Amino acid sequence: MIHFLAMVLLAACVSVVFGVVGRATAREQWRYGLRVFAEFVGVGLGLAWLLYWIP
Repeated sequence: MIHFLAMVLLAACVSVVFGVVGRATAREQWRYGLRVFAEFVGVGLGLAWLLYWIP
């Protein structure tokens, strides 16, 4: 569980920075930040599931 929380915390921090730096308006920043957060968590869970089955 601690690894999942660390992944979510890292994804949140990175998505905030990417959102602020990557877009101009506040609405675009929020949408882009949420998208990056979802992609980070989704890819992390996908890789974790894939690596679980590889010995």
